[in-house]
Amino acid sequence: MSYVIYTGLIKLTDVNYKFHHLNKRTLKEKQEIKKELYLQTLERFKTLKKKHLTNIEFILPNKTIFLNMTSSSNEKLREVKSKALEKVKKTKKPIDSFIVNNKNTGFQFIYPIMVEDDFVGFLNITFSEQGLTSSLMKQYYVLSNFIIKEDSFSKEFLKYDSLYKEANFKGYLHNKNILKELEKISRKDIMEIKPKKEVSEKIYLKAMNQKINSTIIEKEDTIVTTIPIINTITQEQEAFLAILSKEKIISNLNYTYKLILVLVIFLLATTLFAIYFQIAKSLIQKDNLNKIIQKDKQLLEQMKLAQMGEMIGNIAHQWRQPLSTISTAASGLKMKHEFNMIEENDIPEYTDTIVNNAKYLSETIDTFRDFIKEDNEEKEIILQEKIDETIKIVKASLENHHIKLINNIDYSKPLKVKTIAEELAQVLINVINNAKDVLVEREIENASITLNLFEDKNNFSISIEDNAGGIEKEILPKIFDPYFTTKHQFHGTGLGLYMSKNIVEKHLNGYLEVSNTKNGAKFTINIKY
Repeated sequence: MSYVIYTGLIKLTDVNYKFHHLNKRTLKEKQEIKKELYLQTLERFKTLKKKHLTNIEFILPNKTIFLNMTSSSNEKLREVKSKALEKVKKTKKPIDSFIVNNKNTGFQFIYPIMVEDDFVGFLNITFSEQGLTSSLMKQYYVLSNFIIKEDSFSKEFLKYDSLYKEANFKGYLHNKNILKELEKISRKDIMEIKPKKEVSEKIYLKAMNQKINSTIIEKEDTIVTTIPIINTITQEQEAFLAILSKEKIISNLNYTYKLILVLVIFLLATTLFAIYFQIAKSLIQKDNLNKIIQKDKQLLEQMKLAQMGEMIGNIAHQWRQPLSTISTAASGLKMKHEFNMIEENDIPEYTDTIVNNAKYLSETIDTFRDFIKEDNEEKEIILQEKIDETIKIVKASLENHHIKLINNIDYSKPLKVKTIAEELAQVLINVINNAKDVLVEREIENASITLNLFEDKNNFSISIEDNAGGIEKEILPKIFDPYFTTKHQFHGTGLGLYMSKNIVEKHLNGYLEVSNTKNGAKFTINIKY
């Protein structure tokens, strides 16, 4: 909603051009600009106050408040100190946080005002905490309250303040307007709504540990969920949001929870049994040649199980951004409709965004489906295209861990080769994931993975190099041994590199090698074709 207001105000007022070279204007010209800006914004500000908007501020680059919509347009300019403003000015990106102070408490959304690449000021939009609780109660048929730490305010402010009153426990405050809305929606006195003292005490203690918590009150068929409200600048918890759900919601949640628990236990038991069965079968055939083949199959299956877990994580990373874009487009279109702000090009623009991202999600499904298909036959492929398909699978996971993928592959000369494409992709994913895990574990700054492709007569080589500092000399000879891993026992099986080496040697007619460079470890896949 704040973004819709921000873009709407920029279009309505042209404040970006008003602020451009404002320092060259005379005092009289500045006063005229300020008055015009106030009148342009006033009607929209009055409308948005019904949605619990509390303030709009236009701020100059030197952090001087040029116009505060809660004050007169003739108010003198004053400077404000804010780490949030400094961060927005430095990054030129918007920031949002919950702020508690004597003058402007609520959810603040600070946007940079830009003219092309020039930063010319800030737009600060503030909503009351009641905006959040009111929206939750109206849309989801729950009861919601907002509790703020008393010591976040000055004693002088609280001495004369009439908006906040003491909560169930000393040291916390309620917003009186929220309490009135609670009583109106529930049709009960606030004393009838609140849980018993011993239950309330547990809820308050849990609520201030900076984690989302839920407390089930079975006798009342009620669940109380508390969500911490953090100041993103100071990282301190200023308040918490309490949501009270009643009636059949709890029964449904309990049923769903038990069902999920049973399914998880069943899947875990099935997986453990499958692993146990394969290992037992391998030990029985220990002295037989078939035992070696079977063992390789077991290791491959274990590796695939691990890869499936990684795959699910990759799908989640791949989908997060397009799903967020679709949600933002739909919400923006709805909000513009509610405020009669829809323009001629809005509907095709927003729907195109939704359709394009939906197509991307469909293409992602096809990519992952092709990877997990059982296809062990040799076929002719364009090597660069297969490498690109593999990159798509791991790209989102790398980006999520802030790892840069440097692709130095030459696409101007497509290289046709006959090979088992899916097994080659499997080896690439194993090696890239191994590099990713090392970069994350060692917390490397400016982490990167570099891909190169070389061709020499009937041979090609693919190198994957990280900048994690390399492999210790005593570990290097063991790196391809089965079950050898330097990771935590719950993070690694020790099978990935071992199976990758086996696949390259036995199925792809090549060999896999590793060496240390000045940046880190470099794995090279060498294959004849």
